[in-house]
Amino acid sequence: MKSKKQLFIDLSVYSGNPEFAEKGLQAKGISNETYGRKSCIYINCGTVDERKNIEGFLAARRYKVNRNYNPGGSRTEVQVSYFKGEGWNE
Repeated sequence: MKSKKQLFIDLSVYSGNPEFAEKGLQAKGISNETYGRKSCIYINCGTVDERKNIEGFLAARRYKVNRNYNPGGSRTEVQVSYFKGEGWNE
C-alpha cells in the first residue's frame, strides 16, 4: 500500500500544482478518514470526467482507488497506508 505522502507527490505531478506535495492534507479539495486500520484520502476532482482521469492515473501507479465510492460524483476515495487520520480513535 502506498503512503499519503507519495499520493500527494503524484497528485502534484498529475496536476502540475506543487500545492498537493507542499500542503498534503491541508491542500484544497482534500479530506481524510481512518476506519480502524484502513486510512483513506478523499479527493474532490471537480467534475466526473476529471475524477475518471485522476482515478486512471492513480490506478496505473498502483494506488487502491475505490471506483465504487460515490458513483456519479466528482469525489474519489484512495486507500493509503495507515496513518492517524480523522476518526482514528473512534
